[in-house]
Amino acid sequence: MTNKERVLKTLAFEKTDRIPFAVLNGQMWIASRNGLTMKGLLNLPDAGARLLVDAYNEIGTEIMTSGCAAAWPMIAVMGGKVEMDALAAEILSRPLSSLEDINKYDVNKVISDMRQDYYYRRTLVQLREMRKIVGDETMIGGGFFGPFTMAAQMLGVEDFMVELLDGEEEDVNKVVDFAAEIVIAYLEDLVENGLDLITVPEPAASGDLIRPDDFRKFVLPADMKVKERLAEKCPNYLIHICGKTGDLVSVIAQTGMSVFSVDSIDMVKAQQDTAGRCALFGDLSPAHVLGSKTADEVYELSKNLCAEMKPFGGFILAPGCDLAPNIPLENLQAMAKAAKES
Repeated sequence: MTNKERVLKTLAFEKTDRIPFAVLNGQMWIASRNGLTMKGLLNLPDAGARLLVDAYNEIGTEIMTSGCAAAWPMIAVMGGKVEMDALAAEILSRPLSSLEDINKYDVNKVISDMRQDYYYRRTLVQLREMRKIVGDETMIGGGFFGPFTMAAQMLGVEDFMVELLDGEEEDVNKVVDFAAEIVIAYLEDLVENGLDLITVPEPAASGDLIRPDDFRKFVLPADMKVKERLAEKCPNYLIHICGKTGDLVSVIAQTGMSVFSVDSIDMVKAQQDTAGRCALFGDLSPAHVLGSKTADEVYELSKNLCAEMKPFGGFILAPGCDLAPNIPLENLQAMAKAAKES
C-alpha cells in the first residue's frame, strides 16, 4: 500500500494496514533547519523541492506540503508591504485601514497581479518539481490561509476582530468574500501544478478568538464556497482550526469536508461526534508536547493515541498545528514510528 493509498483509504474510513502519520506544514521547520528563510528556499534552483522531499522522507510523513509562501503576494499587490527575507514572511503594513477600503480594489486585477509575482510563481515551480520527484505514490498537500483568516490579514487580526464585534455584517462578508475569490484562484493554480490535498488553515477562526455563531455566520459559508468551487478538480479538502474546536467537530462533519485538523481536543469524543463523516488529523501539541518532551515520551503519547483512535478509523496521527523550528527531528520520527506500529 502506497502512502497515498493509505491516506485516501483513511479519508474514506476504509480499512488500511495501519494509521498514517503526517505533518500539517513543515516548510518553515525545514527552511530553519537548513539555515534558510522562505525567500532563500524559493530562490534555490528547484525552489526547494528536493530539500523539502528529502526532509519529509527523513521525518517519515506520508503527506508532503508545498505552497505556503504563495499567498503573501496578495498583500503586496494590494499595496501592503511584506518582508519575505525572514523565516516566516512578515507583514509590515496592511492594505486595508478599514473594511470599507475593500471597495477600492478589483478582485480580478488583484488575482492577475498576484499571479505575476515572482515568489508566487516560484511556489508553483516548487510544487511541480516536488510532484516530479514523488510521482503519484505520495500526496502533496498545500494551501495557505482560508478566506476568513486571509481577510483578517488584510486589515490586521486584532482590528478585524473588533470589526467582527462592532462593524457591519455586510462589510465583513464583503471582505471575506473578496478573500475567498483570491483563495480559490490560488488553490486552482496549486491543483493545476500537482496538488492533490487542499489544506486550508483558519487560525483566525479559533474558538479562542471568535464565537461559534460567528464561525457559522462568517467562516463556514466562505470555506464551503471554496470547497464547492474546487470539488471537481480536487475533492480532498482539509480544514485546520487552532485552539478550542471541540464544539465545531459536528458542524464540520456535516459539511462534507474530507478531514478536520485539530489542536489538542478530546480526540475520542471528536471522532464519535463525526460519526464517520469526516476524518480527523492531529493532535499532539507542537509547543506542549513536540517542543518540550523527549522522543520516548512522544512515542508513548503517539502510541496511546493511535490505540484509542484505531477502532474508529478515519484518523491521521499528526501535530496539532504547524511545526515550530525548535521541534527535534527525533520527536517527529517517534510519531512516525508509533504510526507504523499501529
